[in-house]
Order: sequence, then C-alpha cells, then structure tokens
Amino acid sequence: MRMKLDFYYWSYQCPLNREIKNLLSKYEDCVDIEIHNVSHSPDLVKELRMYFPTLTIVNDELRYFAPLTDKFMSKLCEGELPEVRPYRPNLGTEIFAGDIIELTPDNYHLAEQCTGHHNSQNCDSKQSFLRQLGLEVCGFLNMAEDGSLLGGVEYLPSLNVPYDIPKDIRTAFITCVYRGNENYDYKSAPLLKLEEHLSKTYDRVVVVSDEDGVFPNGDLDFFLRNGYEDEGIISEEAGYCKLHLLSKNLR
Repeated sequence: MRMKLDFYYWSYQCPLNREIKNLLSKYEDCVDIEIHNVSHSPDLVKELRMYFPTLTIVNDELRYFAPLTDKFMSKLCEGELPEVRPYRPNLGTEIFAGDIIELTPDNYHLAEQCTGHHNSQNCDSKQSFLRQLGLEVCGFLNMAEDGSLLGGVEYLPSLNVPYDIPKDIRTAFITCVYRGNENYDYKSAPLLKLEEHLSKTYDRVVVVSDEDGVFPNGDLDFFLRNGYEDEGIISEEAGYCKLHLLSKNLR
C-alpha cells in the first residue's frame, strides 16, 4: 500500500524545516506527499493541535513530531509505519553561564549548532525568516570559551505565532530553549538575560513545554525552577508528550 504523508511546517522557524522539505522531494516517487506552510493559518493549526515547528501526519491518522530523516522515509517507502519515540534525556540542574551574547539575524549561524546539522542554506532560511519579522534581537546564547554553543533561548512576539496560545501586543512567546546536558543547566542563564531584554517591551512571556521531554522546549521542571507558572495541559499525545502552557510576568 502506498503511504500518504502530510507535512505541516511553521515557515523556517526551525532551521531544519528547509532540510526536511528537500528530503521529502527525494521520496515523491514512493510516497504521496503534501506540504503545508501554516505560518498564516492559525485556525488550521488549532484544528491540528500543532505546537511543534513541524507536524507529520501519515495516512490521515498517525502523528509524528520529530524532524524527518532518510530512515523514516525509507520505512514509509517499504510500507512500514515508523515508531514514535519521545526524547527524554537526563538533565543537569547546576547552572553554568559562559559568555552570554545576543542572538540576532546576523549571527544566527552560531545558534544553528542546536540542531546538530551544519547547513548554510538552513541558516540562511532562518535568517530571512527573522528579518521579515523585523527583529533585531531574537534571543540569547550561552557560549563556551572555545566559541562552541552550550545553550540558548529564542522568542517571537506572540502575535506572530500560529499556535493556539494567548496572544497580545504585550506578550512574548519563547519558541526554543536548547541544549540539554546531563551534568549542567546551560539554559537558565540565557533565559534570564532574555527575560531582562523582554521586560523593556513586554509584560509577560509564555511558553509551551513537555512534562518530561525537551522537545518542544522543556522539561517542565526547568521552567518551574525559573519561576514560571503552570497554566495547565493544553495538548496530550498518547505515549509521546503532555504539553503544558506556562507563563511568567515580567513586570
């Protein structure tokens, strides 16, 4: 039986989205593929219960959330349904702050390390995405002495977010928090710096986090330790994730 795949993506919010689209083009001969940019389709996003940069639906039923790979697509071509496996690494809680720097469209290549994929086209797409929104600072990075990325956090104005979240001109939305480490917390330091930056313009910040996993963001305890209030569960995917909306007043 030939598989059907619908790929929903939020523009180039994630640098990997361009790479995934290129990957899908390789498999058009063996899988029926439809690609949907949901950037300006909040009603569709709400209907899909989409809170990830991408959502893949196979045969109009099975939902996948992680970035697609050749292995995943090869299985579909062979008539197999890949297994959904959540990513739940052990996370350290000892805060480590290296060099905390502003993340801008011009230096976004530094943040691309978060994906583990070094692809200049991916980075170019994300830079264009940010410039179209007119952001001068889109987050903060935690950098090691050797210039490698330890952790980071990014945001967008909530009014530019297609997800079904609280939105107004005084609310910012944290889009990404990265990277997980089993010994140290590399994310709290850039998060604090971002909150200081946002407090000049916004009254509060909101975020969506999984209870146990780091995708998207998370885990939940990380935000609770940083003073965020749990607004409750907004979506649950059986066997994969339980997503919470959290918020923090900045003033």
